[in-house]
Amino acid sequence: MSKYREQMFRLLMASKKDDPSVLVKLKEQHSKTGNDVISTLIQPPGSRHSCYFQFKDDITDFIKDLQTHVDKITEMTAVMKHAIEIDEQCGDQEYDRILKLEQENRGLREILQITRESFLNLRKDESLDSSSLSTLVNSTDHNLRKS
Repeated sequence: MSKYREQMFRLLMASKKDDPSVLVKLKEQHSKTGNDVISTLIQPPGSRHSCYFQFKDDITDFIKDLQTHVDKITEMTAVMKHAIEIDEQCGDQEYDRILKLEQENRGLREILQITRESFLNLRKDESLDSSSLSTLVNSTDHNLRKS
């Protein structure tokens, strides 16, 4: 379809018929399709300044759109930085909690080791006492039998 429009423009330019209604319609069609370059070619020679102002307005609109995109990106960057800070704070809190739990675990293991050693020592003492008691009982029992 664009080749057809280009041919129409060429024919209009070749015939030098500057019918304003046709030119306005063609400009509207091309501005709808985003083909502003071709529409500037059909401007009458006296209206080149209006073309300049239209071009300037288009650039201004483009710059405004670009600035809007930059503002959105800047806002998204700020949000992401804030999210990273929150993540780091949570990560630091979790790391501190893990260190605290590891310290507590070491303390509990030391207490368990001490308790285990004292329990084993107590069993040894009891076994020694029971063996000495059994020898006493055996010797007493043996003495009683003799008598």
